[in-house]
Amino acid sequence: MQFRNNINALRALAVIAVVLFHFKIDGFNGGFTGVDVFFVISGFLMTGIIFGGLREGNFSLLAFYASRARRIIPALAVMCAALIVFGFVYLSLDDYRDLLRTVKSSLLFMSNVTFAKGGSYFDAPLHENWLLHTWSLSVEWQFYILYPVILMGLFKCLGDRLARLVLVALGACSLIASVVVTSTHPVVAFYMLPTRAWEMIAGGVVFLFPLVLSRGVKTAFEVVGLALMLAGVYLFSEQDFWPGYLAIVPVLGTALVIYANTNSAFSSNRVLQFTGKISYSVYLWHWPIVVFLYTCGLLTSSVHAAWAILLSFALGALSYYAVEARVKKITKAPKAIFKYGGAGLAVVVVAAITASMVKDHPELRFAFADQGQPAYTSKLYTQECYPNDFGAADCKLGSGKVAVILFGDSHAQSTAAAVQLENKNAALSWARGGCPTLLDFQMQDKELDSKCRGFNQLKVAALKESYQGVPVILFSRTALYSDHSRDNGFRVYLNGDKSQDSQSFAKDFTAEYTKTVCAIAEQHPVFIVRPIPEMPFSVYKGLSLQSRILGSSSDITVPLESYEKRTQLANTAIDTAAAQCHAKVLDPVPYLCPKGQCMGSKGGVPLYFDDNHLVDSGNEQLRGLFRQVFGAI
Repeated sequence: MQFRNNINALRALAVIAVVLFHFKIDGFNGGFTGVDVFFVISGFLMTGIIFGGLREGNFSLLAFYASRARRIIPALAVMCAALIVFGFVYLSLDDYRDLLRTVKSSLLFMSNVTFAKGGSYFDAPLHENWLLHTWSLSVEWQFYILYPVILMGLFKCLGDRLARLVLVALGACSLIASVVVTSTHPVVAFYMLPTRAWEMIAGGVVFLFPLVLSRGVKTAFEVVGLALMLAGVYLFSEQDFWPGYLAIVPVLGTALVIYANTNSAFSSNRVLQFTGKISYSVYLWHWPIVVFLYTCGLLTSSVHAAWAILLSFALGALSYYAVEARVKKITKAPKAIFKYGGAGLAVVVVAAITASMVKDHPELRFAFADQGQPAYTSKLYTQECYPNDFGAADCKLGSGKVAVILFGDSHAQSTAAAVQLENKNAALSWARGGCPTLLDFQMQDKELDSKCRGFNQLKVAALKESYQGVPVILFSRTALYSDHSRDNGFRVYLNGDKSQDSQSFAKDFTAEYTKTVCAIAEQHPVFIVRPIPEMPFSVYKGLSLQSRILGSSSDITVPLESYEKRTQLANTAIDTAAAQCHAKVLDPVPYLCPKGQCMGSKGGVPLYFDDNHLVDSGNEQLRGLFRQVFGAI
């Protein structure tokens, strides 16, 4: 197809929006919509290539695949190879093996499927993945594999006119699926081709149904289209369910700009033209830089972000001139497929061999790559544990008479040291990881659901019969269970309704939590611990990367307001239960979040084992929090 300046400028806007969104620049909360712009552009260009060839009778499926491989694989393979070397030197063993697995899925163009199993794109855990951004390349490649085959079949069987109409119908079906699945399984809708195909088909429709426009209408189309795109960037955020019907805004905006095809100041701007030219390489290289800053706790620093953005575009330009621009066009399609597909598979093989090597011989890596993780087991008390029937263990902490019972999920175990700092006797730890403190609920993971409900019901029944008058302290990582953007096994739903709106769910969750707390409070004084602040990533890994690469370290913190936003439902439920069940609330925030910042480390020492479980140094910060439990006794 003929080169179009306005499409190249659209690429520039899209990559700028995505980059600034990922670097957390204010005003670009919806910058992820840039990917939707890329999808529309791809659909327009690919439809033009395919239908143009079909109409002229010279379309070659192999040549199409060869062209796509030549465009996508070389720069992607080089970036993956660079990450393999980087990870060998700097990443911990577990993180490095995760990276190697992702390299393989990315170059096999299946990373979107892998990430769909890991949770929401906007979730903190996935933000530590160095190749998360390749999900969109996998979606596009899957589209490139299927789309020409479908169009060839439609064109041959139905002819030009009916094929175009059937394509519109397929796009409509994909849009409907996107709207429906986004409301029920938002993670699947975000990552998977069936719910994204309509965006690319929308670009195809622009090519297949051209409009003859006057100069004034073209200008209006471009202005309105750009306004819609910018509105999406400014108005939407990661709190919105995406893609669904909201994605119509950037998709329609992109379609209008492509229809306009003007030679305006927007289309002819030299900066945008250059940025559009290097946009693919910028997209590839910016995300690993984001992950580095994120993991080091430096992403919120405006100075670091500014330098990182400049570095992203510099590496993008280098990748374009050193890799993309040097890739020669090959006239024989099988040779091109063999060459570029082989290059990608070669990196996959290297990743597989390296993964096997470092698993069996971790000593081959540089000694400083694996700095020790803080010990999860506390040294502040002794414990004696016995396995139960629910995949957990009941533990007696300390010695002497049982003075308190710790009940809840893994936070009941990881925060036990802070309790024992105040307790001169023994404590019972009834903790089952991944279980909300509820009696009647359902979870996505059915096996976990069964074990959690069995565990909670058994322990609540035991509290009615045993240890009467002994205080019970309740712990729960409530934000994990109540956040429906986390479409994973820990997600809780109530009354068998997976599609509850947020207001109804909050009401039912609060009622069920209150009922559970009151059942325990009938025979025991109850103390409810507000959620322990969570870090966005593993603290010790961030400190280690800072030390190794930057040669210095700064303590990792998160804003208190982000904690308050994340735990709003949990704290509402806790306050309601405390009032109705005559329980007392214990708040770790004054101890862990001084001056409006929640500490992940202090003086370079991690307070957490990972991103949410306290270790002894973190529990020391809570000294005094549980004093009133034993003062009451």
